[in-house]
Amino acid sequence: MLRMYTLCLAGIIGLGLGATGCGSGGEGGGGYFDAAWDFESGATCASAGITEVGLDVLDTRTGLDYHDLFACSASQGTSEILPDDDYTVALRAYDSTNSIVSTADFGGAAYSIYAGTVTSLPLVAFGLHH
Repeated sequence: MLRMYTLCLAGIIGLGLGATGCGSGGEGGGGYFDAAWDFESGATCASAGITEVGLDVLDTRTGLDYHDLFACSASQGTSEILPDDDYTVALRAYDSTNSIVSTADFGGAAYSIYAGTVTSLPLVAFGLHH
């Protein structure tokens, strides 16, 4: 009896593990956004007072949002893994008080994520309005 229980349990666990790699957002079922930025007028992060740049993405199908923060001085960043889908994207430049200094929203365009790929976003040149 114990042997039959063990075999059944092993089969159930095997079915469960087999399903975790399937579908959108499963292991290996996502990709990344690559973002890059600079500033109009040749400003630098330091001269603009920008410390971090945030990448905010919104899944157009599910409404789920994702956020990543990068050091401004890196001039680029790669998102966390995102499920295959279409997203609207915004980059936000923050100063040392965590206030938004500038935003780029790519005109509301949707960008796609595909399994195992990196989708490069257009270069953003933040405008500074003091």
